[in-house]
Amino acid sequence: MRSLRLAVSALLLLATAGLSGCGFSPMYGSNGVSAELSNIRVETGRERVDFRLQEALIDGMGARSAAGPYTIRATTTMTSTPFGVGADAIASRYALRITVNWQLYLDGSIDPVLIGVARSDASYDVPAGVYGALASEADAEDRAVGIAADRIIIQLARAMQDRQAW
Repeated sequence: MRSLRLAVSALLLLATAGLSGCGFSPMYGSNGVSAELSNIRVETGRERVDFRLQEALIDGMGARSAAGPYTIRATTTMTSTPFGVGADAIASRYALRITVNWQLYLDGSIDPVLIGVARSDASYDVPAGVYGALASEADAEDRAVGIAADRIIIQLARAMQDRQAW
């Protein structure tokens, strides 16, 4: 049993040394990309969906008190399309699509350093009650915004990892 633990420990030590020798660095470690993500300020529009996106990005990047030289500016478009029509010819299900066009700016720069697009979809049922319909739509919007924010963060992290922008 002791020799098995020793062999596993030695194997992990060799794997760690091998990864550091090839230039591997963790994306979300304390000295990885997460430290740089947390210094990006976020600017969005004034609609509810924009506020939800801003909050999701700030939370996902850990950028509550961002003070770095970069700002991400995002514009959001949202469409809702009926696709479930009942026997009474009334839509009972909707597909929600959110498209976020974003640009990353260096302070004082007019041209963006990096641009990207993130899309996400969610669907929701429309119950008979008005409150239920509004709550269902808001929930779908929140889910779609969360997915779009995650995709933006991944795009930023990849660019930082590849050093495209920095």
